[in-house]
Amino acid sequence: MGSWYDEQREDQARAYDRAQGILFIVRFILLFVLATVFWRSGWSRDLAAGLRAGFGFPFGWALVHGAFVALAVFGYEAVLFPLSVMADYSLERVHGQLEISFGMWLNGYLLALLLELGLATAGFTGLYVLLRLFPSTWWLWATGAYALLVGGLGEWGPSQLLPRVRPPVPANEVLLEEDLQRIGQAAGLEISGVAWWNFDHQDGIENVRLTGVGRQRRVVFSEWAWRTLERREQVFLAARHMAWHRHGAAWAVQVLQTALAAGVFLGAVTLSDVLARAGGLSGAAAPAAFPLLVMALFGCAALAGLVAHAVIRRLELRADRFALEHAGGPDVLRTCLKEEFQRAAFALDAPLWQVLLLQRMPTPARRLAQAEAMAGKRV
Repeated sequence: MGSWYDEQREDQARAYDRAQGILFIVRFILLFVLATVFWRSGWSRDLAAGLRAGFGFPFGWALVHGAFVALAVFGYEAVLFPLSVMADYSLERVHGQLEISFGMWLNGYLLALLLELGLATAGFTGLYVLLRLFPSTWWLWATGAYALLVGGLGEWGPSQLLPRVRPPVPANEVLLEEDLQRIGQAAGLEISGVAWWNFDHQDGIENVRLTGVGRQRRVVFSEWAWRTLERREQVFLAARHMAWHRHGAAWAVQVLQTALAAGVFLGAVTLSDVLARAGGLSGAAAPAAFPLLVMALFGCAALAGLVAHAVIRRLELRADRFALEHAGGPDVLRTCLKEEFQRAAFALDAPLWQVLLLQRMPTPARRLAQAEAMAGKRV
């Protein structure tokens, strides 16, 4: 298995993943530590009282919540700034992931911080507004907003909006289209054409995407996949993506994530409400209870993430099995991994804690082991 990748680059990628994973967990733990200190010290009550005194006019409660969230998030990021430098600048420089100067990085960091402050303030203030205006059904509204954002950004945007904003270039590849139509029939889809994206800055674009609605779809490749991969690798990647639309797997994931989001919202607010009332506050909607809400929300979200990642990893392996059955064997998967590795080195395997906590995708070693096992059964 070692003939298709560079062991030194793989070692570096594994070390990078391990360091980033550890720093992520440290950040997560520090979030709970700082929130606990903020709550137990009485600083959250003092800040809430000061803001209420400054915004005592009608409907000023919304400004109190917004200002409280913005100040709390800014304080958290200020305390963790040295860790951010270590994780997002120093470590990236050491592993060759970043080549800009510290000044340029700091400028980008500040812009990202402003964006984070805006999103966090808007998100939590919106949650507080729902709690105040719809005390019984707030979680339905919050879950609906989450489903709209996840569905729009995750599925509808790339499949429906992007082709209208950036029309893909049609490809006149009869043999490729015939192969894709054959596999599409096995997945219950009608493939009506092949195309590729022809625009700059495609770093966030998937290697292949099915555009269209219902059974009628078109296969669209990224520029890298179109220009770099051979036909059999393109067919393999497209078959993997088709597997996600077979038997409604993609929609099942959306439903699962929406259900988990509802559980996170309900569980976090219920838990923080109990703790806030025990601490003498009016409930989870009190500004001073924000540290409790943050701890409960991120704790529940972490548990939901474990479930979602486990399900998605199983579905990714199922997509591999479908592609291996209809578009080649282990050699095709290995070639695809080789091309990806040459583009950006990655670790072949990872410790169990990294897989369970941080990865939505099975490790390449796990994927290759499944492919070899399937090939062995055929023989």
